[in-house]
Amino acid sequence: MNAAQTLWWEQVKSDLAIFVQLKRTGAPQCHLLHYLQMATEKLSKAYLWRSGKPPPKTHTGFVRFLKALLDRRAPELERIARALGFKRPADLNAWVVTVQGLAYGLQNIAPAEAKNGPNPEYPWPHEAPSHTPVHHSFALWTELMETGRGRGLMGFIERSIGRFASLA
Repeated sequence: MNAAQTLWWEQVKSDLAIFVQLKRTGAPQCHLLHYLQMATEKLSKAYLWRSGKPPPKTHTGFVRFLKALLDRRAPELERIARALGFKRPADLNAWVVTVQGLAYGLQNIAPAEAKNGPNPEYPWPHEAPSHTPVHHSFALWTELMETGRGRGLMGFIERSIGRFASLA
């Protein structure tokens, strides 16, 4: 792991810790999604720094991270798959395909990506606000918490952050 990856990883761990604390207190979905989105964004940046070059300065990147994991050479990919709880690289690949839409949803909930739609930070639509995040029930949150696919993605995020040193 290089120095830039270490810096980003430290912040990722902090974002995840705040997410966990907020979840325990029953905080509104908007705050939980905000920290979860930030953690996945920074996780992707930490991983993409492995090239030694800065990743794009954008709020998106979680799907890029998932795809980049799969681009590793066979021996590395086998080790990564096992570290993330998969028996074989093919299992990891098949799983990524099934959660890709949910991962896009998570990265695109950032206000810059959500356009005038639901986002965890600002009332919307921008020109004539009629919804506030604190009182909104996010379909994305429901899917993350109440479906097997969503719970699987949540576990994957936690494992990826906790075992990042073995991925980097």
